[in-house]
Order: sequence, then C-alpha cells, then structure tokens
Amino acid sequence: MFNKKNILNFTFEELEKEIISDNEPKYRAEQIFSKIHRDNVNSFSEITNIPVLLRKKINELYHIPELRIIKITDSGHSITKKFLFEIVDENSKSDNFIETVLISEDDRNTICISTQIGCNAGCEFCATGKMGFRKNLEAGEIISQVYQVKKLTGIMPTNIVFMGMGEPFLNYDNLLKSLKILTHYRGSGIPSKRITVSTVGFKGKIRKFADDLTSDENKSIRRIKLALSLHSTDNGFRESIMPVSGKYKLSEIYKEISYFYQKTKNKITYEYIYFEGLNDTDDDVKRLGKVTRMVPSNLNVIPFHPIDFELKRPLDIYNSKKDINKLLSNKKLFDFIARLKNIKTVVNLRSSSGIDINAACGQLALKSNKNNLH
Repeated sequence: MFNKKNILNFTFEELEKEIISDNEPKYRAEQIFSKIHRDNVNSFSEITNIPVLLRKKINELYHIPELRIIKITDSGHSITKKFLFEIVDENSKSDNFIETVLISEDDRNTICISTQIGCNAGCEFCATGKMGFRKNLEAGEIISQVYQVKKLTGIMPTNIVFMGMGEPFLNYDNLLKSLKILTHYRGSGIPSKRITVSTVGFKGKIRKFADDLTSDENKSIRRIKLALSLHSTDNGFRESIMPVSGKYKLSEIYKEISYFYQKTKNKITYEYIYFEGLNDTDDDVKRLGKVTRMVPSNLNVIPFHPIDFELKRPLDIYNSKKDINKLLSNKKLFDFIARLKNIKTVVNLRSSSGIDINAACGQLALKSNKNNLH
C-alpha cells in the first residue's frame, strides 16, 4: 500500500492532471475529488458514481490514508475536545503523533489543526516548541485532521485555525496546498474567510502569502486571515522568548504586515500572551496602540497557560504552578486590557478553552497523552 500515491495530497488541479495521465476523462477527477473531500469516503469502493473498473484501477495506484485515533480527551471546564492521532508512516522509524483540538462555543465549532510534529521556532512559552522539530506534515495529513474530527464527532466545522502544533510558514508548500484543498468548492468548500493562519513572522513569507492569496489561480483562498504571534513590541524581550525573531526584527515584520493588508485587504489579528510585569508596561501599551493602528486589526490578549517544561529567563518566574481557575480573574490582566481600550485599541480577551486537558494555546506537546504512546 505504501508504494501507492496518497490521493489526499493532490489539489483538484493536480488530481485532474493525474487522471488525464492515467488515460481517463478529465471529469472523473471531479467525481473522485468530491467523494473524497466532501463526503470523506474511506475507500475507493465507496465512490459508486464511477465505473467499477476505474475504482479498481485507482485503488491500484492510490490510497486514502486515515489518521489513527489513539485518544479523545474531553475538557471538564468547556466544550473542548483534544484528539491524539497517530500518523502511520513506514518511512519513519519514530512514532509520529499529533494533537488536534475542537472548540465548540455557541454556534461556532472551531478545529485547531497542526502543521508539524513538534516545531522548529523554539518559542520559550510554547510546549510544542520545547519538543523540538520532528517532521513536516504532508498536505493530506493536515486536512485529515479536519476530516477525522468530523467523522469522530459528527460536528461540521464552522472555522479552521492553523494554530496547533508547528509553525505553518515553516511548512509553507504543504500549508498552501492544504488551504486550496479545504476551500475548493468541489470538496469541503470551507469559506476562506473562516480560516486563520497563525505565524511568528518571517521576512519574505508574509509577503509571499499575500501574493499567493491574491493570485488569479487561488481565488478560493482569497479571504484567509493572518494572525501574527506578537507577544511583545520590544525586540529584545521578544527575542528572549522567541529566539527565531532575532533574525526578523519587528520593523521588518511590520512592513510585511502592511504589505499583506494593502495586497489582500484582510484584517490582521495580533496574538499577545500576557506576561505580568514583563510585557504590560505603559510603553508596551503605547507601542501596541501604534501597531494596531498601522492597518485595520484587532489584538487578542491570551493568558499564559502553564506548560510542563522548565522555562528559561525571563519566563522562569512562571515555573510555579498556578491555579488554572484563577487565570481569567487576574486583576492586572484586566487592568492591562482596560488601558489598551482607553487608547481606542480593538482588544479581546481570548478564553482558555481546554486548559485542564493541556489543549489551550501553547500547551500542545503530547504530554497528557504520554501513557497512550507506543
């Protein structure tokens, strides 16, 4: 089976070329693509709108892999589920596990998906970054998280966020391909305006993303939103907690952000983990006010979520275990938000959904599932 091609890795246009090269009519690609990406069939035998001989033929050439579900963990404090999946890959000698999160709030069902196993950005506050980098996910492995969550829960996603394990822009080609597949009208047809891609920021990559979103051939992904993991407006402090930012100064990233907005007209989101006494000074507030006024944007303030790793300076003061029930009742956090609102900053406090199961922002690292790993 593993000599066969993974059919989930093909965009619609790529699948058309494959089908034509297999000496089949072009329209067969549409039938196959829809069954796989809209109906999420498990095998080619379920594609009953194509001839039996064609089913047998494509079964000899391709396969439809599934992520193997190992464990589903439910939060006791919110309607949040965390999924531990295993990627079956005979070419890898190590275990390949990823985590995916489903957050249900009112009429929104958001699936938070991963793009890498581990991460090579190395952010000090992020459990995934502490794992180190293991593997880039293929496009099919990225989109399979959405399909598997749908199958396991019966819940249709309203929103997709690329905020799980890994840095999406360090797996750029597979990121872009997965976006094209998820949004294609012959498949899942997820509206691009309901998809957000988060990045720590890389010079050249944000600009390229803007160009790719607005190219004529990529109309289905035109409205995808960009979220920048900012966390500090001070280059020195930001570099101390996000080592990769040492290569990409904020002034350069801000230019890329401005280019992204001017090119796409898509509103920017800045993500800002709150570190009491470290990134909440009056100067921080003033700089955030200026940053958020460069282009239409909003600021999401996120409480720091404890992770089961040793933290280096200056975040080592957070090594002490905090009462998770008090994370959203921090007076200084609300004071910080009030000061931002006083200068007309559009700011939101992000909830800590799934913190009790290590499913909140920055907590994904397979830690809570270690007893289930081979």
